[in-house]
Amino acid sequence: MASFLRNRRALLLLILTGGMLIASCELPITPPPAQPPSSLDEGFSPPLPVVVHASDPIGQRLLCDLLERHLTPPSYRCVEPSAAAEVAEIHFDYKLLDPSLDYGRNLGFSSLTAGSLVLVTSSATVTFAISLQAPERPRQAFRLESPGRVGLWFVSAPSKGWFGTSFGTLINSSGGHPAQLQHSCLAPETPLDEREHACKLYRELLEDSLHRGWSQIEANLHPRRSPGHPPKSSPPQTPSQQTQQTPSHIPVQHSASPSAPASPVFPWGDKWQLSIYHGQVANNDFLEVLLGGQRDFLPSYLDTLALSRTLSTQLPGLHFEIEGQLGKHSGMQEHWETNLQLVFRWQLSDVPIPVSVAYGDGLSYAEEVPRMELAKGEVDTQRLLAYFMVELDVGLPTLPAEPKLFFRIHHRSGVFGLFCKKKCGSNFPALGLKFTI
Repeated sequence: MASFLRNRRALLLLILTGGMLIASCELPITPPPAQPPSSLDEGFSPPLPVVVHASDPIGQRLLCDLLERHLTPPSYRCVEPSAAAEVAEIHFDYKLLDPSLDYGRNLGFSSLTAGSLVLVTSSATVTFAISLQAPERPRQAFRLESPGRVGLWFVSAPSKGWFGTSFGTLINSSGGHPAQLQHSCLAPETPLDEREHACKLYRELLEDSLHRGWSQIEANLHPRRSPGHPPKSSPPQTPSQQTQQTPSHIPVQHSASPSAPASPVFPWGDKWQLSIYHGQVANNDFLEVLLGGQRDFLPSYLDTLALSRTLSTQLPGLHFEIEGQLGKHSGMQEHWETNLQLVFRWQLSDVPIPVSVAYGDGLSYAEEVPRMELAKGEVDTQRLLAYFMVELDVGLPTLPAEPKLFFRIHHRSGVFGLFCKKKCGSNFPALGLKFTI
């Protein structure tokens, strides 16, 4: 197995590096429905005011957005019930069937990529009941059953995708199950911040399901003129009449029921963090350093400056970050070291004191072959190795810039023969400070 990995090291490194660049992208499960070609312009009525009646405000706003965005030319314009005398009415109801956390499906896809793909998704089949009553048109009613999925994906080092998929699904089970998303979004007793997060994901699940069945919805809701019957004309109106009769759009819902469109493909968060830490190498393996016991320190030190940025996440309490590092060695070696990693952070508590644990995975590149690693008897070490770390941080909430004190194990690794034929790498237990900028 080790020989197989070494022979394909360049390909695996390319997968890992590329995965970091697209890390935590929201899963592009279903593309938006294609708009009709311009040749369909003939035979379509002008935009028609419509009142959407839905079982909840999330569905109401979502259907309005899709109607106005994806019908070309737009055949509907959502209005308030009292905004116009003659308007169409759409009754929109839906129900979730067979909600699932997709564990088996996701683990299967991860296995097909030798564990380099991490998938954390949930899904449900949605049954839609839609009826349209428009002026001078017979009532239309139809039902639609369509699957929907919401989640995220990223690429990790080979074989670690199984762990990420299993761990992510475990965390997601507490609040990412479709039935739980629906309940948290619509229940008035849900805390506001939790409700906003649940409503965002609940909307994305419904939107994905609607995208999959949009061609059928469009065929039933797109108003067409009958051949030989041009649209009715009306006498010119004064500006005051136009002001009174022009329908107004449905206002944006309260933040408890967010209706913003889906996040961008690369969902950068709004926080940058600057970290600085100091460590000393321990002549012990990683588990010995992590679990305690006797540690054998060597006179080799590392001072590191790191810059990270949060990424959007679909999982409550679990955050993702991209972090770049620049480190300077002293003592037994004096070269520079650069690292790039994807970080999984689990927020254990926010109040009264923020506490989180993190695991990072990436690549480490040394300016020269580390003499300290050679002095430890690891004669096969390389400048380029895998990098990972574990971290515990504790916030200091009363100080500016949201400082955090953290303990980190900074580890360069050969990944069981992927980067070097024999055992190689190093462990630096370190203490540091982190600031939000």
